[in-house]
Amino acid sequence: MEVPRELLSSLEGEVISGLPIFCLERWQSLHETAAKINLSESGVYPLTLEELADYGVSIKDVLKLELGYGWTKGSPELREAISKLYGSSVDPDNIVVTAGSAEANLLVVLSVASSGDIVLVDSPNYMQVSGLLKLVGARVMYLEREPPKWNFPLQRALELLGRLKPKAVFVTDPNNPTGSYMTKREIEELALEAERRGVTLVFDEVYWGTERGEPKVSIAQISTSESFISVSGLSKTYGLPGLRIGWLATGSRSLANRAWSIKDYVSIAPSALSDRISSKILQPDVVSKLRSRARRIVSKNLEILNSLLPGSELIDPHLNPAGAYVWTRIPWTTDTLRLSYNVYRDSGILVAPGECFNTEGYMRISAGLKSEIFRIGFTKLLETLKDLKNSFSL
Repeated sequence: MEVPRELLSSLEGEVISGLPIFCLERWQSLHETAAKINLSESGVYPLTLEELADYGVSIKDVLKLELGYGWTKGSPELREAISKLYGSSVDPDNIVVTAGSAEANLLVVLSVASSGDIVLVDSPNYMQVSGLLKLVGARVMYLEREPPKWNFPLQRALELLGRLKPKAVFVTDPNNPTGSYMTKREIEELALEAERRGVTLVFDEVYWGTERGEPKVSIAQISTSESFISVSGLSKTYGLPGLRIGWLATGSRSLANRAWSIKDYVSIAPSALSDRISSKILQPDVVSKLRSRARRIVSKNLEILNSLLPGSELIDPHLNPAGAYVWTRIPWTTDTLRLSYNVYRDSGILVAPGECFNTEGYMRISAGLKSEIFRIGFTKLLETLKDLKNSFSL
């Protein structure tokens, strides 16, 4: 069955002049609440309030909290805790706490880029940043990752840094949707060239801590100049999307203050309740426990996936080295938007189509669910794909 015209119109085109419709978020918003099993998410399944007690949060203490506005930039306690994530390489005054990493991305784009600026953007990617850059009139050039490893195209980036002298480079590391991430040496090489050219490096590091191999190093721990920004938050690795806590951390006081001033127009202040909980969650011992939890959840689900795949030619997965998802090629069709719609219609299983990452022929499948739910959902997905295969062509 073809994708209904009404659905297509809600995924394509512009929201307002210059601002593309955010395909992935719209796709999820339209379907996730009615899905039987949601395999479209990219973080690990969330903790409950009750479970927070196991991670150093006193519910009794929280009950006594006065629910005022709090600190617009984030409390000193929370910003100090975030600073420690980076080995104290970022001054707490250069950290701005936001309503999730989505607000942080908005503040960064508005702080860094303007009309006519050349900006390099990692691709495929979560398309929020490129959409916002187009809204402000920046000239977006993509740094295309390629299969099978989907590594960041470092040499291409270095060549464009020298030839075009862009205003900024935006990298998602670990990458969403491919899960690949840069080595310390690669980040050092990129940071050195960016500093030489006076280019701002913006790293979305919201999946930091999910690496199942060599641990990732943050741009904040590598850059020797002020011109870096790390964006992160508690939604993906830490399983706390409902707190809506993200942040941007930078070496530049003036850039942090500019983002803070723009925030006055947006969300004003983070939730006082979320701020208090987050300041406890981001203590070093708790961070280690939550990162281990995320890796454990994903590793278990990848074992399940691998156990169900032998003999199947339905999907060709890239077994990501990081992230709570699997980026997979569908070898028998490139029309993965139509396929994803039919999977949802026939089985109630929701996946994220590659078209929402500007990459046809792929799906992003969540690996962050509870293992028993993942097994049921992935088994049903394979069954539905098998039923649909004959009606699709390459």
